Amino acid sequence: MSRALAKPLCVLVHLSSGGTVDEKISDYRLILQKELMDRCESNPRYSLRAFARDLKVSPSRLSEVLNKKQGLSRQAAEHITKTLGYGQEEAEYFCDLVSLKHARSVKEREKAKLRVFKVDYEKSRDELYSLQLDSFKIISDWYHLGIMELMKVKNFKHDTKWISRRLGVQVIQIELAIDRLIRVGLLKIEDGKFVATQSNGWVPGGVPSSSIRKFHKQVLEKALVAMETQAVDERFFSTRLLTLNRSDLPRAFEAITEFQKRFCVDLDADESKELLYCISMQLFKIVEEETV
Repeated sequence: MSRALAKPLCVLVHLSSGGTVDEKISDYRLILQKELMDRCESNPRYSLRAFARDLKVSPSRLSEVLNKKQGLSRQAAEHITKTLGYGQEEAEYFCDLVSLKHARSVKEREKAKLRVFKVDYEKSRDELYSLQLDSFKIISDWYHLGIMELMKVKNFKHDTKWISRRLGVQVIQIELAIDRLIRVGLLKIEDGKFVATQSNGWVPGGVPSSSIRKFHKQVLEKALVAMETQAVDERFFSTRLLTLNRSDLPRAFEAITEFQKRFCVDLDADESKELLYCISMQLFKIVEEETV
């Protein structure tokens, strides 16, 4: 079973002073994971091995750190921040997160805890904000929802490598996606198996338009690939041009939405399925109004 089955990579720190203050502080591993994810998105061929090379550590060492099997010394953390080009504040925050987890001295851990808490408080980096960012990420990258739907197929395997092969996404991206789905409460793990906490599709409110545009762009890119690689009897592409009035648009949008809902309800019964498909519909202007 892959490392994504571990608990979400975050730590709860409790500070008491006449009462209890609960603050959710990011694990430094999450920062490294995000850096790796960003690089994988910029370069699909980028890998954990390449990241280890850039950080000047061995791949096995980096893998064990990310999997919580080993920690880092503050000296190693300082080396990493220099390699990543962090500014002074970013570097100190990252190193304090490392000291908070791994410093041998209790006094040093307590000092790091207070410094991290102060930074988090000043930047309002609370749990709600973190979950909001996770929600945006889930919408902007299609494979998060792809994982949730793939769980419905009859031969689904609770293994990140299998999911990676089926979705055509790197294993590390699948692992991070599963961690993120767990953090926002869409997924949990019971007896070593992934369990969806919601039966229907989920879309958070207040998602920036940039995240939604990125999601649709990814879907359209996959449609282009499918058009070239999938057999005609396994895919369906249909396009029509029509003229309409601006006043027709609300009714048209509603009709498309209702069709998609009925389509999914009719085909998405409770029993397990064989395949994971995507239905995507667009309605947009072909020419600008002044040129008609």
